[in-house]
Amino acid sequence: MYRVSAILYDAEAMSRIPASRLLTVALLVVVLLYSALLRFDALFKSYGPYDRPQWLAALQPAVTSAASALTPDFRWRRVKVPYVGGDPINYLKFGREMKNFYAAHVREPGFPGATRVTLMLTGDADVAVSLTSIAFALVTLVATFALGCAMGSPAAGLLAAAALGIDTSAIFWSIGGWRDEMFASFAVLNAWAWLRLAQQPTDRRAVIAGVVGGGALLTRITSLSFLVPTMIFVSIGRDPAKRPLRQVGIAAAITAALIAPFIINCAIATGDPLFAIDNHTVFYLNREGTPDPSYTKAIDYTFDKFKLRPITAADTVATGIFFYPFANKWVGLDAWRSGLGRLLAALAIGGLIAWLWQPDGRLLLLMLVCALAPFSVTWTVIGGAEWRLTFFSYAFELLAAFWFLEMLVRRAPRFWTLTRPQILKPLVVVSALVTVFAAWTFAMPYAVVREALTTGSTAIIPAGRRDAWFFDDGWSRLVRAGNVVSRFATSQVATARLLLPEVRPYTLVMRIQPLDVAGPLQIVDVTVNDRAIGRLELAWNAERIGDYRLDVPAEAVRPGLNQLAFRSARMVRIRDGSESFPAMPPEEEVAFRLWYVSIVPR
Repeated sequence: MYRVSAILYDAEAMSRIPASRLLTVALLVVVLLYSALLRFDALFKSYGPYDRPQWLAALQPAVTSAASALTPDFRWRRVKVPYVGGDPINYLKFGREMKNFYAAHVREPGFPGATRVTLMLTGDADVAVSLTSIAFALVTLVATFALGCAMGSPAAGLLAAAALGIDTSAIFWSIGGWRDEMFASFAVLNAWAWLRLAQQPTDRRAVIAGVVGGGALLTRITSLSFLVPTMIFVSIGRDPAKRPLRQVGIAAAITAALIAPFIINCAIATGDPLFAIDNHTVFYLNREGTPDPSYTKAIDYTFDKFKLRPITAADTVATGIFFYPFANKWVGLDAWRSGLGRLLAALAIGGLIAWLWQPDGRLLLLMLVCALAPFSVTWTVIGGAEWRLTFFSYAFELLAAFWFLEMLVRRAPRFWTLTRPQILKPLVVVSALVTVFAAWTFAMPYAVVREALTTGSTAIIPAGRRDAWFFDDGWSRLVRAGNVVSRFATSQVATARLLLPEVRPYTLVMRIQPLDVAGPLQIVDVTVNDRAIGRLELAWNAERIGDYRLDVPAEAVRPGLNQLAFRSARMVRIRDGSESFPAMPPEEEVAFRLWYVSIVPR
C-alpha cells in the first residue's frame, strides 16, 4: 500500500512540473549522452582497444557503432603508450599510493583521490585516470547548465553545455587524464553556488557554497584567488540593510574545515602550509632558464616578477586574464561548422560586456577574472599556455555568448524605444573599453621591449596579434600553420621598426625560413637605418631551424625608432613553395617567412 501511495504521489508531483522544464531536463540528458559518446569514441580511437576492465571492453563495440552513425569521423591522434611524460602518469601513481586522503603531498588530494576511486572500479587499470577526467568533464556540462538556470536563462545554460560538450578541443583534452576537468567542474559549481547565495542568502545555500568551495581548494589551492574575493563581494550584499554575513561565515567555515587538514599536514611535514603551490615554483623557474633555482614561495615568485620588470609582468598578467584564455578557444567548434567559433566568440564579447550592467553578471566576471589570475602569472612558461589550463573559463564564455543571444532576441522590440541616455551610457563604456584595448595592443608591446633592453635583457618581438608597431611595409597578414604564427615578406624590400633605447651594439636573432626549402638559396641583405649589417643565405637547416644572427654596430643605431630592412634577391609564388599555406593566395609572390626577431644587448 505504501509503494502504491508513493508512486501515486510521485506521479502527481511530476504532473505539476511544467512541460518546458521536463523538456529542458530531457534535452540536457541528450547532451550528456552525446558528449559522453564523443569522449568515449575519442578514448577508444586514441588509446584503445581495451581488454580490461571487462565493462569498458564490452562497451567499446557499441560506442564505435553509435559513433560511426551519429558523429563526424574525427581523426583522433593515435597514442600507443598513453600518459607518458606528463601529470596523468603521476596522478595514477599518487592515486595508487594514497593511504590518507589528507596526507601532506606535492599535489592537492582531490584528483588523485578521485582517480583512486576510479582505479577500484576498473581493476587498477591505467585507463582510470582518463575515465576520471571524462567524468568531471560531464559534470562541468551539468554545472554550466545549472549556472545558466541561476542566471535566469536555462536555454543559454543548455546551449552552452551542448557547445562545451561537442567542442573537439574539450573532447581531446578530456580523455588525457588531467585534473583540469575536475577544477573546471568546481569552478563553475562555485559560480552557481555563490550566485544563488547572493541572490537569496539561506543557510542551506551557504552549506552548498562551502562544500563546493572546499572541493575547489582540494583540487587546486590556487582557488583561493577567486574564493576570497567572492566571499568579500557577496558579504557586502545587494541590500546594505541585509548583508548576508552569517551565510558567508557558514560557507567560509565549511570551506576552511574541508581544506584545513591538508594544509595543517603540509605545515607539519614540510613547514609550509601552501607546499602544494610553492613546491612548483622550482619547476617554473627551471622552465624560465634560472640556473639552480631554490625553493620559493609562490607569492614571492609573483612579486619578484613585478619588482624586476613591472611593465612586462603587468602585460603578461593582463594578457593571461583578458586575452589569451579567450583567444585560444572556439577553434574546436569550427570542426562542426566553419565560422561557428568566431560567431560565438563575438557573442561572448557582447555578453561579457553586458554583464557589467547585471548584478549576477558582475559576480561571474569577478569570479572569472580572479580564477584566471594564477594562470596569468605563468602562462608564458613553456607548457603553461596549454588549452586545458583555462578550460573552466570556456564555460563562462559560452554561457555569456548564449545569454547575450537570448537577450538580443527577447529585447529586440524594446531597442526601438530606447532613449538617448540609455544608448549613450553603454556606448561610452564600450568606447572606453575599446580605447583601453587598443592602447594595450599597440603601446604595451613597445613598452615591454623598451623595458627589457634598458635592463640589459633580451627583447623578443614575435609575429602575432600585437605586432603592428613592429611590422611596417611589405608584409602579409598573420599566417597560422599548426602552432606556428608568422608573416611573409610580400615585397622584395620589407621593413620593420626596431625600438633601441640607447646607442650601443646589439645582436639580432631572427627565425626566418625561405618558402622554397628545396630550391636555390634565398639571398637577403639586411640593413639598419640604411647601413648594411649582413647578408643572409636562407636555406633549410634542421639543426638551426632558421635561426640567423647578425650584429648591429653602435654606429648604425640611433636612440628610439630604427628601421630594419630586408632586401630579397628573388620572389617565389606560394603555390611553388615546398609547403602549403591555404590562407595565402596561391599566386602571391613572397620572399620568406619571419617568426620573430630577438634583440640582444651587447
